[in-house]
Amino acid sequence: MFKRIGTSFAIAILVLSFSFAVGFDLRAEETGEDSVMLADFEGWPNNLGGDIGVYGSLEPDWDMKETVPYSWVYEPVTPGYNSINVHDGNKSMRLVNALGTKPNESWGSFAMDMGQTIDTTVTPKKVESFDASGFKYLTFWYKGAMGGEKIKVIMRDSHALSYMPQYEHPLPPATTEWEKVVVPLAKAKKRIDLNTLDNVGISFGVDLGNRKGAIVYLDTFMFTNSE
Repeated sequence: MFKRIGTSFAIAILVLSFSFAVGFDLRAEETGEDSVMLADFEGWPNNLGGDIGVYGSLEPDWDMKETVPYSWVYEPVTPGYNSINVHDGNKSMRLVNALGTKPNESWGSFAMDMGQTIDTTVTPKKVESFDASGFKYLTFWYKGAMGGEKIKVIMRDSHALSYMPQYEHPLPPATTEWEKVVVPLAKAKKRIDLNTLDNVGISFGVDLGNRKGAIVYLDTFMFTNSE
């Protein structure tokens, strides 16, 4: 009995030592980690430490923020705030099409970097990549203000030569109720390198058939192994 305990203890120490040796740099499938929060919008920046941004027709006019809905974190201090537009916690992300500084832009996008910015002298800028290869799904929640709003999930890895998305995943039109999105990463893997994922975002503009003033709310982006 004593020898068995001693052997098990020795094995445990060996495994622990190996974990320290590799700096805990293990994929989710190896550590048993079931999910990682990408963005719940309760803090700044996103939960992986990367910047978020809104571009094209989604860029807000901050001078009009008290009277005109704008694209940005939707929180209790936002004019007209209503908790029904938040799925978890006190905040969500609101996207508003063509009511900001670029109302005639045909495209609009919301983007989340997977880590801190490393180099801004190159295009696209270099950020700390995230290894999503150990996860099966990207999940999040969305709802429209009126229903019928159209969005696409977009992704880019560290090998991208521009800011254009390398992978696009269209979704059914939004309803006025919160609905969960489950994006199988096996499909994305055919187009991008999940080992060095740099950016995940949402496309939401006139080019997808959205009217001026269309609004969609997003919340709780996660990489996970369960739907």
